[in-house]
Amino acid sequence: MKNHNFRIVVITSLLIAVSSCSFTKDKQIAESAVVQFHNQYSSAQFHEIYNQADKGFRKSADEAKFVEYAEAVRRKLGTVRQASQTSWHVNSTTDGTVVTLSYDTEFSEGKGTEQFAFHIVGDKALLYGYNVNSPLLVTR
Repeated sequence: MKNHNFRIVVITSLLIAVSSCSFTKDKQIAESAVVQFHNQYSSAQFHEIYNQADKGFRKSADEAKFVEYAEAVRRKLGTVRQASQTSWHVNSTTDGTVVTLSYDTEFSEGKGTEQFAFHIVGDKALLYGYNVNSPLLVTR
């Protein structure tokens, strides 16, 4: 019985270790995608952001609506100066892995809070969801 319990503990520990490595890698892939998103956003490459996004993202809004939204956000908040990650979550299921990252972001015209969701496919993070909140979006 002791040998059986020992095996269960070892197998469970190995599974946790393997999952942790995968979660860390997926988080790093998503963090790199945020940097790319910010670079493209600041350069007004909204078509590229949309075309590189996950098909689920593209199904939720057509390209013209997304570009209109992104242009309005950029007009009111400006370009990205600095972003500090405030939270993250990795959700891995049989349907795939989604990494959610939240940032306090300083734009050239003020501050906002961004939330990204990325669908991880291999070594790529595909934008699945994006939201930004700032009082400037209402007052400007």
